[in-house]
Amino acid sequence: MAPVRSPYRSDRGSVSVEAVLLAPVLVAIALFVVHLGRIGAANTRLVAAADHAARAASLVHPRSMEGVARNAALENLLRNGLSCESVTVDVMVPRTLEPRIVQVELACVLDRSGLALLAPLPRRLEASSSEVVDRWRVDS
Repeated sequence: MAPVRSPYRSDRGSVSVEAVLLAPVLVAIALFVVHLGRIGAANTRLVAAADHAARAASLVHPRSMEGVARNAALENLLRNGLSCESVTVDVMVPRTLEPRIVQVELACVLDRSGLALLAPLPRRLEASSSEVVDRWRVDS
């Protein structure tokens, strides 16, 4: 007796075709999630570096604030592993406020290495922090 054939077409191999078609989409989604995670972590590290730089600048003489803040920010970014294509550090000490404050603004264009498949555009993150200038610092 011959086997009875179904009048419907066989679905054999359809799962393999679906897997081949969906694999690149799933990889792209995973890379996108990694990219978003890197942006979030980078933002947190950038805010911490701005806080560190503002605090360091508030402890020194006003003539030294800019250099100390720049060095503290770059050192903190390096120590925390945030890789930037370019970093900008701006230090401002408004003379009109009393008590005086020092404000540090950091801008970082994130390194896009490892994300070539997504071809992300350059992402610029910014953070700022302010500290009251310490009146009782040693060199005042």
